Amino acid sequence: MTGPRRARRARFGTRATLAGVAVGALAALTAVPAAAHVLIETVDPHGDGTSTLTFTFDHGCDGEPTDALRLTLPEGVEALAAGQPDGWVSDVSDDAVVWTGEPVPDGERAAFTLDVRVTGAVGQAFVFPAVQECPSGASYAWTDTDPSGARPAPTFVATAASLAPAVPSGPAVDGSPTRTGPLLAAVALGVVAVGGAGGWAAQRHARRT
Repeated sequence: MTGPRRARRARFGTRATLAGVAVGALAALTAVPAAAHVLIETVDPHGDGTSTLTFTFDHGCDGEPTDALRLTLPEGVEALAAGQPDGWVSDVSDDAVVWTGEPVPDGERAAFTLDVRVTGAVGQAFVFPAVQECPSGASYAWTDTDPSGARPAPTFVATAASLAPAVPSGPAVDGSPTRTGPLLAAVALGVVAVGGAGGWAAQRHARRT
């Protein structure tokens, strides 16, 4: 085989190998579910300091359906009301929200809304550790605070629109008692003293005349 022909065949083999790698990578990517964990799909600000968060998932516990979703609320987030999809009920407390209901089949998308008031800073990340439960007792805990972790928790980054406005502070008020009693007493003594001095001067003038 001549040198040019050998070079052309080598280039062809390299291209075929690269093409095979690309096809394999594409197949691996398409095999990953679109929502491989519980996530916050949307944040919808209402313009009054409150927002609606939509939590979604589309998988169960190794093929099982999901019949409960539990969220822990981070500091700075107040839950106002939780949506209740058909066949589901919600329970809202100071630091958690729990949905339970008819099992959602593995591979079927489910969405749960939560109205919240968020206080904090623009750019601050709010993390909601979540636990997905299934009828057999199996569960998936999506609690990694690192977004690149194996089980990342639902997270959103606050914007000015999604934060409640800061409450303006009122004027400073001195909490010490006002000492009006001694002040009034001093004024009264001054008046008496002036009056007494005036009377003494009048009497002295009368004696001289």
